[in-house]
Amino acid sequence: MKKLTLLAMVLLLVSSFCLPAAAAQKFEAASGTAKIDGVMDDAYLAAPVIKIENYLKGSAKTKGTARVLWDSKNLYIFYDITDPALSTTVDPSTSYIYKSDSVEFFVDLASAPGKLTDINAGQWTAYAPIAKANVGTWGGLGKHQTANKANASYAAKVTEKGWTVEMQIPFGADYSPKAGAVISVVFHINSDEDGAGGRDYEIFAGDAAGQEKAWSSTENYDKLTLTSAKYTAPVKQEPTVSPATADAGVLAALASAVSAGAAVILSKKRK
Repeated sequence: MKKLTLLAMVLLLVSSFCLPAAAAQKFEAASGTAKIDGVMDDAYLAAPVIKIENYLKGSAKTKGTARVLWDSKNLYIFYDITDPALSTTVDPSTSYIYKSDSVEFFVDLASAPGKLTDINAGQWTAYAPIAKANVGTWGGLGKHQTANKANASYAAKVTEKGWTVEMQIPFGADYSPKAGAVISVVFHINSDEDGAGGRDYEIFAGDAAGQEKAWSSTENYDKLTLTSAKYTAPVKQEPTVSPATADAGVLAALASAVSAGAAVILSKKRK
């Protein structure tokens, strides 16, 4: 009996190592450039909505979406977060931005997965528009983040349903973007669900369990394709006049002219 129990445990352990990893999600970015102000530009309308609703543990009311643009120099990421309670307190150290309401964007521009500190990859962490927080200060790590932080920026805004964060992240000197290229990414929200400070939930667009250690290794990142899709403003249509309406207008004008002429003739006769 003991041998059977031991064998069962061994088989269970072996099978756990053989479980397939969750498939990477596939997302798309549109071509375009955005103004970094926390307000969604029309250019983002060409980019598909990326849902961020996968909780690491449990579930909460906080969730969000992201859209991504790219041009020859930068990535632009627009986060739109639904959040019932915005953080009002923050950790004084910028190293712990993730302990308050915040968003994170992870990017790997290297040819193979690895540690963020060893390859061209970075973790970019940005505050929500928290009271008394130094919004605009970056958190995160990685070779890509360290090399490009001085030229990166973000803005955050409070909305009726929560808040937004808009990022501009340079590709950097070591990567040349082009349409059709695929890069590795993670979209992540840190939620202070009660607004009292501290991180209560982590929410991902991809596999939450696999991306919990996204700050350490890029192995389980999702895929983002840089497409050539681009927003085109709708053409304003001039109001059209139907033939019947046009004819009625002409007849009305003629009638008015005839009436005016008759009035003049009558006036002359009276004289």
